[in-house]
Amino acid sequence: MIADFDTGAPAPCPDPFNMAAYVLGQTQAHPDKIALSVVGPGATEDWTYADLDSAVRSTAAGFLALGLTGGDRVLMRLGNTVDFPIVFLAALAVDLVPVPTSSQLTQVEITKIAEELSPSLIVAAPGVALPEAPDCPVVDGRALTDMRDLPPADFVTGDPERLGYIIYTSGTSGKPRAVMHAHRAIWARRMMWQGWYGLTAADRLLHAGAFNWTYTLGTGLMDPWTTGATALIPANGVTAAELPHLLRQHEVTIFAAAPGVYRQVLRHSHTLRLPHLRHGLSAGEKLPDSTRLGWETATATP
Repeated sequence: MIADFDTGAPAPCPDPFNMAAYVLGQTQAHPDKIALSVVGPGATEDWTYADLDSAVRSTAAGFLALGLTGGDRVLMRLGNTVDFPIVFLAALAVDLVPVPTSSQLTQVEITKIAEELSPSLIVAAPGVALPEAPDCPVVDGRALTDMRDLPPADFVTGDPERLGYIIYTSGTSGKPRAVMHAHRAIWARRMMWQGWYGLTAADRLLHAGAFNWTYTLGTGLMDPWTTGATALIPANGVTAAELPHLLRQHEVTIFAAAPGVYRQVLRHSHTLRLPHLRHGLSAGEKLPDSTRLGWETATATP
């Protein structure tokens, strides 16, 4: 017999509130704890909570030094690097509105988005398509790195209902649409910590996606940092065949990926010795029963 329990409404989002300050709220208590590891077969790049907080707030100061003010929109044209979450949180920290976009968009596609969005700043990586004749400043990776030497900005708090960030839909069913998210959107994710993740500060969560994928941004980065856990992201070039070794080597407790990644891992190995892994998470599309059963069988093998 299944019993349902109504524990009442969840706690409301604090007011005033800032999403970036909330995500980085573990910094003061655990400045030297590893917040992020970019892992690969040959090397690991580690960022402590203090490193991350400093990079975010100094980048935010750089945005303000360019003359941006609250509500201005920052169009993100970045690749699979740690610059992506730093820029995202830096904009939120000082009440700017980050707009992450896929690095795979063509110039025609991103021009249409920019015309609708009217960004005040574009942050771009080499080789990623830009809008045609942008009418706002464009900041590159070198300028972003230089910003990290600036004195850190203070977080700007306010109404949790105010606009925080904008995500564009894929456009597979027609024209991409701008979906607006309030700062409080991150607060609502708390309900998944136990109901879906079982996430605690002791966890080491590896997300197989790229930095510039919104599934990675929420599940792979924002939620682990909010709880004080460690987020791990595969370095550029890591293959599905290399993931089991990285999961073992870095003692990953939670693995998150799209169903296709699970299928690719199983294609390379039907026996996965992952003693620290508690469970895997899947999203992005339906997880076939055959893939789920194959994963359970592979990870259950002594």
